Amino acid sequence: MSKLSDNTLSIVCILIGMTIFSLQDVLIRILSDEISAFQILFIRSIVGTSLLCIYLKYMKIPIIFSSYYPMLTILRTILFLLGFALFYVALANMPFAIATSLFFTSPFFVTVLSKFFLKEDIGIRRWLTVGFGFIGVIIIVDPNLKGFNYYMLMPVLCALAYASAMIMIKKTSDKDSVYSQTFHFYLMAMILCPIFSLIGISLGFQNIDNRAMDFMFRSWDFSLNNNMLIMILIGTTAAVAFVFTLNAYRLGKPFIVAPFEYILLVWAIIYGRLIWGEVITFRSYVGIAIIVVGGIYIFYREKINEQNLSIDKPLR
Repeated sequence: MSKLSDNTLSIVCILIGMTIFSLQDVLIRILSDEISAFQILFIRSIVGTSLLCIYLKYMKIPIIFSSYYPMLTILRTILFLLGFALFYVALANMPFAIATSLFFTSPFFVTVLSKFFLKEDIGIRRWLTVGFGFIGVIIIVDPNLKGFNYYMLMPVLCALAYASAMIMIKKTSDKDSVYSQTFHFYLMAMILCPIFSLIGISLGFQNIDNRAMDFMFRSWDFSLNNNMLIMILIGTTAAVAFVFTLNAYRLGKPFIVAPFEYILLVWAIIYGRLIWGEVITFRSYVGIAIIVVGGIYIFYREKINEQNLSIDKPLR
């Protein structure tokens, strides 16, 4: 197969993967008034583990339970879980497109962290791009004391946690394959989600008067009803989307594939408008555009410098 057709197929895969991820986000928001965020992550992990094992068996890829970096694996899982729990809270309490766009600050965080933890050479152009990107964040968040919305910090914190986890993956990928790392994440998530929930409840974080705390730490419900079916569907969409995005990066050049992840923003705008009637202000569109342009330029500079920091793994 030619390089052109490989890259074309990879673009098709990433568009499909991101479209499926956008459906997952819609389903999470639908459940946000009734189901705990940590229970959603727990069921997602069970379904993801099951489907991943089936896929690995079909592809004749060995399932490896042990990790060469157990402590980093645990820390990476904690960062993922806490980060995406915050992101789910943001999805439930602010416009879809805003939450999604703020998460796309993760390439900027990866760039900064790679300088300090991976000792990568980051030139002045990328430093300026990082600053430019965060100007977009400031424009969206509009941090004045009178109207500040603290929910807007949650996708940014998720992006920081995600970027930190990506740096750990850079450290561990020399011995643990991407499939092994995903499998280990699902296993650890099944263990840690109930622990996080119990700790939150024991510390009194279960508070129906606080939407964020209520979503994260409300009691779990395992009734065989529509909510359980939706949670299973969330796990299924996550696993299927992961396979498509991973194959996109396997088939195509990362700097070609990565910019197409921003199709997620287009879907977020569409779903927010059609399902919940959300209207994005011109100011927010300007901020979103700055984040997108900055992110794509980061990918471009990494290609020029033959570095794969932000773009050799999918952003979700």
